[in-house]
Parts: sequence; C-alpha cells; structure tokens
Amino acid sequence: MSEAEPPREPGRRPRYEPIGMGGLVKRSALVVYALLAIGLAGLAVYMATIGQHGLTSMYVAAPAIGALWFGLRVFMMMGPRS
Repeated sequence: MSEAEPPREPGRRPRYEPIGMGGLVKRSALVVYALLAIGLAGLAVYMATIGQHGLTSMYVAAPAIGALWFGLRVFMMMGPRS
C-alpha cells in the first residue's frame, strides 16, 4: 500500500460507478443500430419477395433474425436504466 492510498476497512470493497455513455455516443449508437435493423429487415423482405426464397431459407431467416436483434437493442437503449 502506498502513502497516497487511505486505509480501507477490512471486508469492504470500494464501490465503482459504471461509466455511462455520453449523450452523443448513445445517440449515434442508437442511430446505427436502428439503421442496421431497418436495412436487415428490408433485405429479408427483398429476399422473400424479389429473390423468391422461402421464409425458412437462410437468405431470409438470417437477416430477419439480425433485424429483430438490432431492433431489440434499439428498444433496450431507449428505455430507462435503473
């Protein structure tokens, strides 16, 4: 232990506050995730209609699952943190 550190009580750990994202970083991540969700949903619809792949084809299912995941991330980021 160096001279600059104050002595701690035994058994007590220091409490660390999580570093929150800044407003600009959070908004830009929100925009990127929203654009990815919209783009992947569009790709899935395109592959199902124009590409004439079945709904269970990986050309349709993979972008649809990705769109759902990024959409979930958008709603999780928009909600309040408690």
